[in-house]
Amino acid sequence: MPDKKNPIAWVNGIPTPSPAEFERRREQLFSTLPDKSAVVLLAAPELLRNGYDNTFAFRQNSDLLYLTGFPEPNTALVMTKKKGKRKFVLFVSRQDRHSEIWHGKRVGLENAVSVYGADRAFSITTLGGNLRRLLAGVEHVYFSGSPTPMSDPALQSKVEAVLKGLKLEARASVDSLVSEQRLVKSPAEIEIMRHSAAIAAAAHTSAMLSCKPGMRESDLKAVIEFVFTANGNTGPSYDTIVAAGANGLSLHHPAGLSTLDEGQLVLIDAGCELTGYASDITRTFPVNGRFSQAQREIYEVVLAAQEAAIAAVKPGATMGQLDEICSAALKDGLRKLGFKLAGEGKGAKRGLPLGEIFPHGLGHWLGLDVHDVGRDRIPSARGKAVDRPLIPGMVLTVEPGLYLSLTDERIPAHYRGIAIRIEDDVVVTDEGHFVLSADVVKSVEAIETLMAGRS
Repeated sequence: MPDKKNPIAWVNGIPTPSPAEFERRREQLFSTLPDKSAVVLLAAPELLRNGYDNTFAFRQNSDLLYLTGFPEPNTALVMTKKKGKRKFVLFVSRQDRHSEIWHGKRVGLENAVSVYGADRAFSITTLGGNLRRLLAGVEHVYFSGSPTPMSDPALQSKVEAVLKGLKLEARASVDSLVSEQRLVKSPAEIEIMRHSAAIAAAAHTSAMLSCKPGMRESDLKAVIEFVFTANGNTGPSYDTIVAAGANGLSLHHPAGLSTLDEGQLVLIDAGCELTGYASDITRTFPVNGRFSQAQREIYEVVLAAQEAAIAAVKPGATMGQLDEICSAALKDGLRKLGFKLAGEGKGAKRGLPLGEIFPHGLGHWLGLDVHDVGRDRIPSARGKAVDRPLIPGMVLTVEPGLYLSLTDERIPAHYRGIAIRIEDDVVVTDEGHFVLSADVVKSVEAIETLMAGRS
């Protein structure tokens, strides 16, 4: 018999939140709700890929996934708190033989209660009438009052009609409540994210061992995503980025047919999704397994800056402080290589601003979403520090980069065209931090040693 108190359930060797973990999350949300209130949350829509019946693989609304683990579209969650009584209700698709012939077995009403812990379950076709009854006596409704990309528009219209009929207005969106809860990960979540990062690290290692001049970017993407699939039938948490040479100057260059040439670097930004949880790792390495002198020098500047920022991750630190540490290390390293930076010495106005060669933020929250939720989201632009203190359980990426234009004459000629980003996933702990993605090498010596062993 499964342990009902264990927050992790292992399914075919894959960690997933247990029913007890989902119940804990809902109870935590209930505790923040005022009396006479309700939460209404809708499944994500199914999106057509082409034609009229060929959809993309379904990915559940992250908030609904966080609170229930329920995997199907055409679903609504309703939580009510009235006079101290708490009720969790799911509206789901009934089991249907004809549909299941094409699309597989549905959860159904009975399993929504017995497996997913709902107090009651109704057919989604009854959403209008049953929602009116559930909201009787409710004064505050938490519901996204306008369509969002992550809510089914047909269900959205039904809920809005019910609220209008009851003369209720949405007090605030659901994510205003749930995002704060999601920002600080439980031990169960961190354990799952550790496994997600380990799979992604193995994929990056396989890419380094497979890489040879003459391959295409798409070949390395195939290597990466094979490892994802072979380790828990998991897929990428975002479109895998593989950028050969100067393609790395485009921050989100999609893996294409460009050839990996002798003497180039290749930048791979790739993570997997395991039972909903994302990893996000970037490594940059030489196609032929050996860094040139110029590549090594720029790489070690970026690596030193990243390691300095990671070393400063601890409770009470802020992303603004980490960014300052990283930027100072980048500037110091670049000065030693002969770069003339803006605001320094004679001809300062003609110097190179750091923001032009490091245009993105130092990192972002990580969890069920790659760019995860939380009040005071970390901005993507440089120079906009987030001063919210880190606390244990937060998970963030640390990912400095340098992107040196092919044509900018302010950049020393032998460094032009070099693009390097190094990214790791970091948990804030009581003692400081823990790097989830440490299994994939990143020092110059370790990369060259690993790649020297290619067959």
